[in-house]
Amino acid sequence: MKKILVTRKLLKENENKLSELFEVKLNQDDKIYSAQEIIDNSKDCDGILSSVTDPINSDTISKLSSSIKIIANGAVGFGNIDFKAARAKGISVTNT
Repeated sequence: MKKILVTRKLLKENENKLSELFEVKLNQDDKIYSAQEIIDNSKDCDGILSSVTDPINSDTISKLSSSIKIIANGAVGFGNIDFKAARAKGISVTNT
């Protein structure tokens, strides 16, 4: 089963659905993670469900585990993610 890091608290129904589909690391305290916390918390994950509040720049991307294959941004855009750095590392970037 794929494992994902969810960086912000979601509606309970959404967290439950994700838990049915994936092994999920949830942010129960809804704390805004620093770049280092995103790196550390995603080390054993296949993907990251991020928020517009998450700073995922080229430095952060360069330090992500090679297991990360996708960053799905829960936002209209992805201005908080350096998608060129992600692409160079083989990480897909999507948004809602």
